[in-house]
Amino acid sequence: MKVNFGGIIPLSTVDWPGRAAMVVFLRGCPLHCPHCHNSQLQTGERQVALHDISSRIVSEVKGFRGPSRAMVRADAAISALPGRPPLIAPVRSSPTRQIELDEASQRASDKPFVDALVLSGGEPLLQPEASSRLFRLARSLHLSTGLETSGCFPDRLGAILATGLVDRVFLDIKADLQEPDYEMAVGRENISVLVRQSLEVGLKSEVTLEVRSTVFPEMPSSSQLERIAGALFRLKSVYPNNRLERMTLQQGQPRNGEAPFDPVSVDMMQKMAEGCRAASHGQLEVRVHATPKITWEN
Repeated sequence: MKVNFGGIIPLSTVDWPGRAAMVVFLRGCPLHCPHCHNSQLQTGERQVALHDISSRIVSEVKGFRGPSRAMVRADAAISALPGRPPLIAPVRSSPTRQIELDEASQRASDKPFVDALVLSGGEPLLQPEASSRLFRLARSLHLSTGLETSGCFPDRLGAILATGLVDRVFLDIKADLQEPDYEMAVGRENISVLVRQSLEVGLKSEVTLEVRSTVFPEMPSSSQLERIAGALFRLKSVYPNNRLERMTLQQGQPRNGEAPFDPVSVDMMQKMAEGCRAASHGQLEVRVHATPKITWEN
């Protein structure tokens, strides 16, 4: 089986807060979001055998031999994205030394440094079979599993959640769930209804769910975010067994090649978060995630 492959981040702490996660990027996305940081993964073909990707994942988790040069180049391109950690060199065994049986057994039984695998993109559900197989592999390695999705494929989301292979869904909601707001945010018509359906699929399935909205200077506005929070509050009552954990407001940053702009300040985002809490009658946890501001001192 071939996979339209984007790359791997061996270790990330930003995709799943509180977890050390390996992130696998699958290429291809039906949306055209104007500020997309993964725009180089929206289109293009880079077909890689699933077996090769699986071997790479096992190698990283278990600390065996390193990846091919082609995979390293792909990973380096992903690591160059804003907000991404630098590429971490894999641990390699010496090619001239044969390890003893006891050492091999110890390596296989040691708890891996990462404890989760996240599929991202692009849009992973463009490749549902590959996503399922990679999640099965993660299960065999005793890793928790997370799916980052734009919500464009509610039927496919429902199907993969029904397998029980996904522990957590990170659902990106780009704007108020109505047109034309959503079209402005994603560059395509009639997507908001699909995202709403995906939201309901996630709430109904009882998977742990985190809703993410990335805030840029022009959109979504405070009122749009409050309407998203209000919709989440109403749907929580419709699906009382839901496991909606939080709504996260992410600070949007300029992507590579884009004209620079000043991100929305953390203070303003905190005010937006307060508005979202009020819109949900205090029933929704709202978190702000911003890029740390580093000041160098001589």
